Amino acid sequence: MNVAVASGPSPMMLAHAAVRATARGHLVLYRVGEFYEVLGEDAPLVSRALGLQLTRRRQKDAPDVPMCGIPAGSAEGMVARLLAAGHKVAISEQPPEPGGARPLRLLTPGTTVDDAVLAAGRPNALAVALAAGQAVGFAFIDLSTGETGTLLASLDGSGPALARIGPAEVLIARWPEGSEALAMAVRSQGAPFADLPADPPDAAATAGALAAAYGERWQETLQGFSPPELAALAALLLHIRSTTGRLPEAPLPPRRAPFGDTMEIDAPTLRGLEVLSSASGPEGALLAVIDRTVTAAGARLLTRQLAAPLTSPETIRRRLAMVRFLVGTPPVRVACRDELSGMPDALRACGRLAMGSGGPRDLAAARDALRQATAAAAVLTGTPDTPAPLAATARELAAAGQGACGDLAAVLTRALVPVLPASAEAGGYVAEGHSRDLDEVRRVVTSLMAEIEALQPRYAAETGVKALRIRANNAIGWHVEVPAGQAAALGSGFVLRQGLASTTRFTTAELDRQASALETARERALHLERAAFEELRRRTLAVRAEMARVCHAAAALDLVCGLAQAAAEYLWSEPELDESTGLDIEDGRHPVAEPLLEAQGRTFEPNGCHLGEGSRLWLLTGPNMAGKSTFLRQVALIVLMAQIGSFVPARRARIGIVDKLFSRIGASDDLAAGRSTFMVEMLETAAILNQATPRSLVILDEVGRGTSTHDGLAIAQAAMEHLHDLGCRTLFSTHYHELADAAEAMPHAVCMAMEASAGRRGAVFSYRVVPGRAGRSYGLKVAALAGLPAAVLHRAEQLLAQHSGLSCDHKQDLQ
Repeated sequence: MNVAVASGPSPMMLAHAAVRATARGHLVLYRVGEFYEVLGEDAPLVSRALGLQLTRRRQKDAPDVPMCGIPAGSAEGMVARLLAAGHKVAISEQPPEPGGARPLRLLTPGTTVDDAVLAAGRPNALAVALAAGQAVGFAFIDLSTGETGTLLASLDGSGPALARIGPAEVLIARWPEGSEALAMAVRSQGAPFADLPADPPDAAATAGALAAAYGERWQETLQGFSPPELAALAALLLHIRSTTGRLPEAPLPPRRAPFGDTMEIDAPTLRGLEVLSSASGPEGALLAVIDRTVTAAGARLLTRQLAAPLTSPETIRRRLAMVRFLVGTPPVRVACRDELSGMPDALRACGRLAMGSGGPRDLAAARDALRQATAAAAVLTGTPDTPAPLAATARELAAAGQGACGDLAAVLTRALVPVLPASAEAGGYVAEGHSRDLDEVRRVVTSLMAEIEALQPRYAAETGVKALRIRANNAIGWHVEVPAGQAAALGSGFVLRQGLASTTRFTTAELDRQASALETARERALHLERAAFEELRRRTLAVRAEMARVCHAAAALDLVCGLAQAAAEYLWSEPELDESTGLDIEDGRHPVAEPLLEAQGRTFEPNGCHLGEGSRLWLLTGPNMAGKSTFLRQVALIVLMAQIGSFVPARRARIGIVDKLFSRIGASDDLAAGRSTFMVEMLETAAILNQATPRSLVILDEVGRGTSTHDGLAIAQAAMEHLHDLGCRTLFSTHYHELADAAEAMPHAVCMAMEASAGRRGAVFSYRVVPGRAGRSYGLKVAALAGLPAAVLHRAEQLLAQHSGLSCDHKQDLQ
């Protein structure tokens, strides 16, 4: 007789499939012992992304399944890498109790509040874009801090708007019709993006979502917000609720960002100027050089400021006054930084508490942040002659020790023990004296423990077994343990529980009663402690808005202290800013290249730049490696630094406010969108030519190089003429020396060149910018330095002489 053998997936694989069904679109990390297993179609992707070995999980009655494993101790860093790459991750933990449900955490780049996978000094915003005619409404939230905002931009302004937000993830609620502007902006941002799975909310759904988050009087809270912004904000909130299962508790009121109050910079410009990151690594970016902040909130504020510098001269002057004062008073600067350096990240602590994932340490972070803010305020209030903006900051910080914030700090100080567990489930974090009921139950626990401990000497005396011990473990609970050879000495009152090779374990009715009473008391104590935690959590979130104002004031103080520290370290000077369209930099230096060269024992060559009436456009020519790109970036970075209120690397700088900063430096493609290097160059150049204003600063390097010489030259000259006639300040770098003739005929253009000369052993570059035009390109010299074969160089020299019709003197240089 044939017997049918049941076949199919194992129980574990069925449980894994259930998790995958719950977390659709997520990479599932399934905890098994000391590893997280990644199974099925997720395994090859995670294996490639993290460099893990791809294996297979064997099954008895079903096909093997692809698998890779992540050690539990390495999971945090690897999850962070997956999120940074734009993946969604679902983490399925082992059940806390045998047979219980598996805890599941869903993480996406823009919705995680897990401190283990977030960079402390970088914002982590989730943004929603919703097109409405020729406008786009943006809504964004950093769930980790609760900071929320909206802005309204034109389709062409989508790039700077997204760069200002700096999202970790972008969701599109509605694409515009007949325009690629938003798609280009989203792609150029470099963050993961996707369409929202649901349709954009209608008016009723928008009102419902906003009322659920901000109360029935949400219209008062959001007065002045445009319909596209409100719809985008509602779509954002609905997505958060569907993804995380909840809305943030005690949400901070959204802030509407006026678009004209900051300089417009898009993501390609930020990348080209290496403001926040660089191809050579973090140390090659402006952020790494200028960042002297000592708090996470201050570092995030600096990042946001660099992506959106100020455009109000008065606001900039107020910040410069604070920086100037702190540069001139090192003891005050040092004291403020010392106090701020001990300030925890209360914004993110409150973010976790608001999303239900916080613990006792987050309460302590709120307490300690209020304490440190009060201390920083005392430093400023005790300092004479502080500028008015610093005095205002001191008043905002002093609120940490007053009113509701002061009361909260006092309550948390009394309520929490010095050493705290990470989770509220652990217990043992509420201090004695905070809860009368909890104190009483703890006394009962202590009494019962003493009674159980007293059983050991009594049982040992009654049985004559001196090695008798009373112990507890997770498997059988409290028990009497004796050596196996002496088990017979125990009387009938001892009931066998477990026999091992070297020991035997028993229990008694008396021990069982006391152990049961102890367990009940402990559960009661843990219940009361969790209730106390919930009370403290609610009390903390009740003053979340006031605490956020304190934290923002501390971040602002940290920002200006950091700018002053950098200015003092690098000997930078204070810039002058006005409403003119001029730009006058004397002996400017590149803020990143200069310290890197000094570390190698070399000196950076300073250069000036003077753009104004009669010289609004500089046509810059010169050979490769002579420093053109460095000079272009240097000018743009000095302007950017000045407009965030920083001192600048120059002997003197007077800068007319720049409303938009454009930069086209370097080559890149967008193969995913089917765009060649030249197409990307033309798209970015088109955006500059269409959007620049007379108050803009435009940096263009090698326009037209991606096509034939005649086409490229024609495009470059036409672009140069357009910018000249527009009247914006322009630095136009080129290898087309023919453009110098056109520039000399323009009334507001000047020809400048990178100084170079031919030495006995090759080109000599002084890295100085001088009036005039470059005499030659030195391209063969650079090729020789790069190591091209001698035969190729010799042939190139012949061809150069043939094509140019001139005698060539490169031979000596190439030897």
